[in-house]
Amino acid sequence: MKKYLVTAVAGVLALAPAAHADTTSTVTQISAPSPYPAGCDHKDPVGANYPNAEVQPDIAVDPRNPSHMVSAWQTDRWSGVGGHGLVTAATFDGGRTWTRATPAVSTCAGGAFDRATDTQVSIAPNGMVFLVSLSMNTTTAQGDHALLVVKSGDGGRTWGAPTTIIREGTGDTANIWNDLPAVYTTGKDVYVAWDRINLTDGTGPIYLAHSGDGGATWGAPRKVADFGAGNGVSGIRLATAQGHLVAFFQYYQLKPDGVSYDQSWRSIRSDDHGETWSAPVVVGATKSAATTAPGGKNIRDGRDIFGQLAAGPHGELRAVWEGSQFAGDHNGTVLASSTDGGATWSTPVPVGSSPAQQFMPAVAVNSDGVTGVTYYQLDSTGTSYWQATSGNGTSWHTTKLAGPFDITSAPVVNDGSYYLGDFHGMAAAGPCFVSVFARANSGQPDNRTDVLVTLS
Repeated sequence: MKKYLVTAVAGVLALAPAAHADTTSTVTQISAPSPYPAGCDHKDPVGANYPNAEVQPDIAVDPRNPSHMVSAWQTDRWSGVGGHGLVTAATFDGGRTWTRATPAVSTCAGGAFDRATDTQVSIAPNGMVFLVSLSMNTTTAQGDHALLVVKSGDGGRTWGAPTTIIREGTGDTANIWNDLPAVYTTGKDVYVAWDRINLTDGTGPIYLAHSGDGGATWGAPRKVADFGAGNGVSGIRLATAQGHLVAFFQYYQLKPDGVSYDQSWRSIRSDDHGETWSAPVVVGATKSAATTAPGGKNIRDGRDIFGQLAAGPHGELRAVWEGSQFAGDHNGTVLASSTDGGATWSTPVPVGSSPAQQFMPAVAVNSDGVTGVTYYQLDSTGTSYWQATSGNGTSWHTTKLAGPFDITSAPVVNDGSYYLGDFHGMAAAGPCFVSVFARANSGQPDNRTDVLVTLS
């Protein structure tokens, strides 16, 4: 059988295509010891800090230069929320070398906020890179916080000053929390979307900010989808397909008992750069089980909060999430597809079989139309990192990319769960797939996790 072969040739990532082949993957660590010293936020510590612990990475690929990629993650994770700051890594040679930088979204990096979290990156066709951060002067999901966008005109080597998209959480907005931002660019159009939670009643409409001039100026944040009191969304992801801007998210609706919720995965779309949106359509049902590590502690895995969305070269959309509807008493990866720009979706299907617990999937579609899905898998050997590929969305070839490792070495967050992040990043680089993930390090209490990149 042919094998995927990842090489950098004349600065361009080359791949021998094969939709159902044994994967030859390179795995490279791209994180390094934290650039932020202990106490750099000049605040009394609240919660436990995990120095050098990198979690929740994302990655983007330049749409016109697949050897140019940028990743971002939070470092020095706290048990409560956020880390000392964000770190980025950029490559211009297909992943052979990486240059790290520290955008000024936290005090430790020269910014105005104590902590930073929930970053995502996106690259425009002209190579301009955009990064979003949830930055905060608080240790809980309540208090002074902001959504910040920074951009890089040199491909991610350096970053400009942050632009504040929205800042709330004190005074008249003390009951507001702006959460889980996404950033997405198609060129001159740049979008930031998030859920704006009313902590009093749990209402969480979708808010959007739009720039039509490549991030030079921004329109005012606007509520673009409201689902009524007590109802809302989380984990918005954006993509474009067949001329439509599509948002995919987890939806929750308060039941008549006033305590529990009905949940589902849904999408909306816009044909006018986010000015107006369609009514939501159901993508799939929400059904999941807890992901449990050896010893009985839960793994915080983003289930029922985050799914992922990707567009392919022929206008197709692929959405994935973590669910138990096909695996029974544990979670597997679930996929749904749209071929009409998000107007309708196929019946969800499992991504391969799920003999063991699987969690935190990500998705991309390469230039050949092959769908790739990466995810963590937990079995008796430990936690490992896998990739599944399919040319038709129903027949899958699975390959272990890295591991196993001991997830009980990961940071522990306030609810007692082990934490690698609520999501990780994946993208297509021509016919290749590139993904970033956090790996736990056994026996290293001062370096519990690292971020690695896979090219396949």
